[in-house]
Amino acid sequence: MELYLNDLRISFLAERLIRTLPAGAFGGQMKEKIRILVRWGKMLTGKSVFHQKQSEGEFYFIDKVGGYYSDLRHKVTGDVIIDDEQKVPVNTTSKNENVFFPIAIFQYGLGAYDLFLETGDGRFLDKLRYTATWALDNQADDGSWDTFGWFDPDLKYSSMAQAEGASLLCRAFKEWSDDKYLSAAKRAIDFMLVPIDKGGTASYRPTGVITYEENRFRKTILNGMIFSVWGLLDLVLVTKDDTYSDRLTESVDSLCAILPEYDRRYWSNYDLDGNIASAFYHDLHIQQLKVLYKLFNKEEFARFVRIWSGYEKSFTKPKRAFLIKAVQKIRKIDQEVAIIK
Repeated sequence: MELYLNDLRISFLAERLIRTLPAGAFGGQMKEKIRILVRWGKMLTGKSVFHQKQSEGEFYFIDKVGGYYSDLRHKVTGDVIIDDEQKVPVNTTSKNENVFFPIAIFQYGLGAYDLFLETGDGRFLDKLRYTATWALDNQADDGSWDTFGWFDPDLKYSSMAQAEGASLLCRAFKEWSDDKYLSAAKRAIDFMLVPIDKGGTASYRPTGVITYEENRFRKTILNGMIFSVWGLLDLVLVTKDDTYSDRLTESVDSLCAILPEYDRRYWSNYDLDGNIASAFYHDLHIQQLKVLYKLFNKEEFARFVRIWSGYEKSFTKPKRAFLIKAVQKIRKIDQEVAIIK
């Protein structure tokens, strides 16, 4: 309770400070930075709905579509603002603008589906339908969803949004057997597989390694890459299409090949730009790799579970990682792409 009240006081004082800042470009920049700093505080204390511990899912299957691979139930039961008309989450950016953020919407739907599988409560199945309907209504003809257009209209696409949207639609297809859901899921993954230089979200290295880009502001974010592979997996499980299956095999092999690039010898990196993972994302990497090992039986996944879990158990390594993360955040605050709530 004391931590919760302290969090409220910090948010209250931050908003009071924001109201005292002058209008204009300088005041606007300072307001945005203060909101980002408050967000970091919530993230580091586990109070942000975006950064609560996220374990492996409890209801997924290896050989067919079931529950989701990551436990997203807290995305539904946490502090979520729901649009009255469309009945999907609404988020607020660091610029204090309300947006429909596809990743948050799709994760809400996937979490709701797990809650339906857990409880049998039809209200959670309704939430899956609302989010799937939103996905259909807001998907462009080329299969894409505008994820980051609110920040940069030229860099608006996300492999993670494409994949999680496909995962959501595959589960809607499983429940209602309506081809519109499967068709949209295929278009979503087809767009994800398009090379970045042709407008899509995939990078193809000369070595044969494929990476999927959660956003264009960071180079190959590890958790986003894994979520992207899961979307491709779901489409393979539903369609049994050899073309998608071949690309899935290449993608899993690529993940195994690049995992060492994320290892700092005392912690994991968030991306391939050298940004260290926060404690939340480091643990998420471990949880994701546990699932990947169960799904694909690749020893490289199990090896890094052991290595990165060992870092967590160290007395000094988590503290070292925390300090480096704080320094990186402060140095790059002007580059922050932030959904605050």
